[in-house]
Amino acid sequence: MKKTLVLLAALLTVSFAWAQQLPDGGFENWKKDGPNYEGNYYDELGDSFWKTLNMLSTLEPEMGTGPIVVFKEEGKRGFCPRMVSGSLQLGNKPIFLPGVVGSFTVNIKEQTAYFGRPYTGKPESLKGYMKYAPVNGDSAAIFVEVYYTKDGKREMAGRVEQRFFNAMPTWTEFELPIRYRIEDDVEIDSICVLFVSSAGYNFDDLFECKGQVGSTLMVDGCRFVIDGNDPGAPDANLPENEDKPLNVANETVDMLNVRAYPNPATDVLNVVVEENAQLTILDQAGRILMQQA
Repeated sequence: MKKTLVLLAALLTVSFAWAQQLPDGGFENWKKDGPNYEGNYYDELGDSFWKTLNMLSTLEPEMGTGPIVVFKEEGKRGFCPRMVSGSLQLGNKPIFLPGVVGSFTVNIKEQTAYFGRPYTGKPESLKGYMKYAPVNGDSAAIFVEVYYTKDGKREMAGRVEQRFFNAMPTWTEFELPIRYRIEDDVEIDSICVLFVSSAGYNFDDLFECKGQVGSTLMVDGCRFVIDGNDPGAPDANLPENEDKPLNVANETVDMLNVRAYPNPATDVLNVVVEENAQLTILDQAGRILMQQA
């Protein structure tokens, strides 16, 4: 019985960490969006956590028709975004557009962007793989900010921003530790993650973005390290593009004689456990959907 309880605790830890993972950090979920101003459809990331500036390509010329700056590409494993910096013309004023994938929402009328998506937990670092081809001394950036709410206002709990100046023609692993400046009992409620092909971005005022047209960034296999667990570490014995899939939670379920079906589930999930246990179900943002004995 004691062994079963220890294994059950391990299961709950793994499941909780998985639930807070970076949504679609492997960037496998894509859809056709558009049409753009010229009537052509373009690839867009399908998970609502991620947005790009591709939607600016749907605007009429007087509003500043933008180029497609994020493309669906073959990645390290499966698909990945290829972010290419571009520019648009608004009247007589040229506007630089960095290639960006991130948890933000563009406000066209105010020429600004709002940041963040619902999220709970305190990830220790962001890991992943990247390729980068800068133009004329440009640099890329990866950015994470974690937030909590105090007195009705959003406050920053932790942050990391790293610039990359050198070309990376092959897939290169990165890890960015997130530095926190708040107490452990603060309740995290949202997070912002940005991958940008030109680090001179300014999404408070899109007119102030700086960089070089053509700088290209690709990322794949991005995930959070939570409680020391790296859920996406590749098997060193497998060749590139053939990383071993993660199945830790299912393996633990098997050891505990726990059955969960159907998998994946849409409306109904059946869970059968032979011992007494506490069941907690969370969504991809880490919010508790249900909790019961």
